[in-house]
Amino acid sequence: MSEKFLIDEQTLQDIQLRDRHNRTILEFFDHTITDGGMYYLMDVFYNPVLDVDVIKDRQTKIRRLEPVADQDFLFYRVIVKDLEKYVKSSHSGRAASLTLMDFIGVRSPVYYYKKRSIQEACDFMIKCRDYYLQINKDVKYPDVEEILQLIEDCLSMIFKKKKYDADKLRINIFNIENFDKMVRYTLAPKIKKIITFFYEIDAFLSVAKVSKAHGFCYPEVYPKNQTGVIEMKGVYHIFHKNPVKNDVRMARDKKIWFLTGANMAGKSSIIKTISSALYLTHIGFPVPADSIKTDLINGVFTSINLQDNLEMGYSHFYVEAMRLKTIVDQLPKDSNAVIILDELFKGTNHSDASNAILKVLQNLAEVDGPYVIVSSHITELSKELEHIPSVGFFKMNIESDPEGLPIFTYKIKEGVAEEKLGMWLLKKSGAFDSIDKIKNTADTTS
Repeated sequence: MSEKFLIDEQTLQDIQLRDRHNRTILEFFDHTITDGGMYYLMDVFYNPVLDVDVIKDRQTKIRRLEPVADQDFLFYRVIVKDLEKYVKSSHSGRAASLTLMDFIGVRSPVYYYKKRSIQEACDFMIKCRDYYLQINKDVKYPDVEEILQLIEDCLSMIFKKKKYDADKLRINIFNIENFDKMVRYTLAPKIKKIITFFYEIDAFLSVAKVSKAHGFCYPEVYPKNQTGVIEMKGVYHIFHKNPVKNDVRMARDKKIWFLTGANMAGKSSIIKTISSALYLTHIGFPVPADSIKTDLINGVFTSINLQDNLEMGYSHFYVEAMRLKTIVDQLPKDSNAVIILDELFKGTNHSDASNAILKVLQNLAEVDGPYVIVSSHITELSKELEHIPSVGFFKMNIESDPEGLPIFTYKIKEGVAEEKLGMWLLKKSGAFDSIDKIKNTADTTS
């Protein structure tokens, strides 16, 4: 049994992979037209893998659809669903006998249902064939060739030597049972495979359309610990309408990041960008970046949107501590997972938080294991952390305009943030103006 990519429900919600209240990254990619395609996409999306060959295979199956992503995809959700239901319905293999009603020209609803379904089955396979031939125009993909052969086997049996045209298929009371038996009995196993493959195409075409429209990249992936590096060029978050691209490089010699920056500088955004990019890489999806090169990692864990547990009587600090324990308990001894802890230990006072972060990072530095990113406002802690060789210091860069006011660049760079913008942001929010209004009102009425 292959090793499983590690991720938990808290992380899935933190980085909007699964979220009841907000838009998810899955929804961003989901433009499927059929229920079967949607379920196939969900299955792939929620099953990251630790197999380079599987990831490359998925990338190929998505990338090969980009050249045909803008072509008409003339299939309809209801028709494909009805077709699948029709083909999967049982057939005895015996032809039904004609009745007196058939001979006097009275057609039952069943007759028209069968006739329509047979024609739709033929039309579906003809459209699939034409579309798949476009996919295989320059490169002959074995799986597509196999399905094209199945389609040819079915159509040649149904149409004999006549032109493949569903509208011109002559179906009447004397041959409808033969056609029905052919589709639902003789050819049913092949048609079911054709439908299943279509759902895969529907799912991956949905991803290919998004990738082509946005110019996403397909990451280069290597076996675990082969290069010891996670490198992203021009990476950005998938939900940013006007994204600021960043370059990120994590290596084993600096496997712990101490990330600082003022409020609104973009710390939470960059850590969500990194974690979601790594997840997308491990499901074989294209990623919003110019390029990505990475070894397989065991998994991704985040601690971002934690809530106090009032029912259990837990403080925010204790919830943070328990979250850290939960993450570490899920890691194997040789893990190279990425752990991201946003504003670690903000639920306690400055002194306690400093001591706790220092102790945690000292212990993690002694483990030849996961990559760790800790974001924090406690910039003074960098002096203590300088003595740990595996700790690297990064900040969200802030520049100043001619008047000395801050300019948020949302770019990450090496160093420690020194800006103290709390009072400036408080004034900018208008909170003091609102307080002054209350004071003035009170003075007027007194």
